[in-house]
Amino acid sequence: MLDKDNADFENKLLAKIKDKKISPKPRWQFLLKDSVVFLAGLMALLIGAAAISVMIYLFKYNDWEIYDQTKKSFLEFFILTLPYFWGIFLAFFVFILSYYLRHTKKGYHYSELLIIGASIILSVILGTCFYAAGFGEKLDNILGSRAPFYDQIINRHVDFWSRPNEGRLSGLVIDKSIPGQFVLVDRGNQAWVVDIENSEPYSGAVIVVDKPIRLLGEIIGEHVFRADKLLPLTAGRDFFHRSDSLPLLPVN
Repeated sequence: MLDKDNADFENKLLAKIKDKKISPKPRWQFLLKDSVVFLAGLMALLIGAAAISVMIYLFKYNDWEIYDQTKKSFLEFFILTLPYFWGIFLAFFVFILSYYLRHTKKGYHYSELLIIGASIILSVILGTCFYAAGFGEKLDNILGSRAPFYDQIINRHVDFWSRPNEGRLSGLVIDKSIPGQFVLVDRGNQAWVVDIENSEPYSGAVIVVDKPIRLLGEIIGEHVFRADKLLPLTAGRDFFHRSDSLPLLPVN
């Protein structure tokens, strides 16, 4: 009886295949699909790792040791300088990577949580390698010199240090010919006279024409800033070079 049922099922299946003219897909189509899945997953991994490398770079130069001198609590400082853009960017490509990992030949054997975890770990390991090779710094420099909204979205560190009314000023040094002061151009292309008579240089801070610098201090006059502390500017430094060709606003 069972053999007869199997024979009937096979006959019906063969008839249906013949009736609908169903034919097996050629092997090259499966190979093409596997290749697309692999390449898409690889691209997602590389982009996610790139985001990790930039995040490490930004965190390293985020001035954690002097946050209390910025007139902000640690929580305020953390929230205002956190690289949200790169976190969202990373989450998006980790999702894509985990999606393609699930669609590999053996991907369905593993839980979604395990695949997401593996995607994050792979991105972190590769991203750390990218950072060690200097890729995070190079990518930040490229974006700083070209990307729109860089100072407001991509690297909020620049925005945080461009608040002279709150005692934080950053920009490009354009003149240091007068002893005890120099002229700086901020991100809005406004020139400031900076008084450095009683300033304290922080490690690595050097006043060099055509180089960016950051300052802690206060406004003491119309576009005059007294610097109490000089700090180097690392992450975001190339942002200040792309305004060189703009008309310079005069110091009043």
